[in-house]
Amino acid sequence: MIFMKIWEWFSLNIVSPINWSSLKALFNKGVYWELTELEHNKLRTLLAKDHYIILIRRKTHLTTYLISLGNYIRTGKLGYWSHALVNLEDSVQTDFDYQLLESIGVGTKFSSFMQVFDCDSVCLLKPYCLNETEWTHAVDQLRLQEGKPYDTVFKLADETKLSCCELVYEALKNDIWKMPTFNRMIKEHHNQVTPDMFYNCKGDFEVVFEVRH
Repeated sequence: MIFMKIWEWFSLNIVSPINWSSLKALFNKGVYWELTELEHNKLRTLLAKDHYIILIRRKTHLTTYLISLGNYIRTGKLGYWSHALVNLEDSVQTDFDYQLLESIGVGTKFSSFMQVFDCDSVCLLKPYCLNETEWTHAVDQLRLQEGKPYDTVFKLADETKLSCCELVYEALKNDIWKMPTFNRMIKEHHNQVTPDMFYNCKGDFEVVFEVRH
């Protein structure tokens, strides 16, 4: 128990904040992300019309590479994506209207458009097995998860804390039997979920939009 408390403090307060975004911005006219304005506008259009599982990657964050290594430990392959979240908005007028729900170090919270998309790569996914009404209902239920603390030990069965992937899993769990590849992958990897697992289940999830820099 003491070890877990120490690990939780260390991962949230020492490891997670390490990044070199400011250094990159210093040499790049204040910009530390690589998504272009054209790509941002495409995302704005897509998000305003539908709900997605969103995968992102930031080159300037230490956690990106630790998550990649963690994916290798679990699956035997280095991961690419470092974070997963879902958008929940019903209508959009400005960037502040986007309701992007994510689980990060401070817990499960809503973030603004540029708090999420100040990144280098992005992918939007949708589950094949759910129609529009079913998918909308599934993601709307995630509003109940706001405020939950971050799960530093990635225990899928513990719903009192959520990692980013566990948050997305909450929207899918009641229909997981309709996603055979994803369901099998979770079982094979001892009830662990990584961002790349969503992406690699091409038979269960449709890639609607993807940009890699």
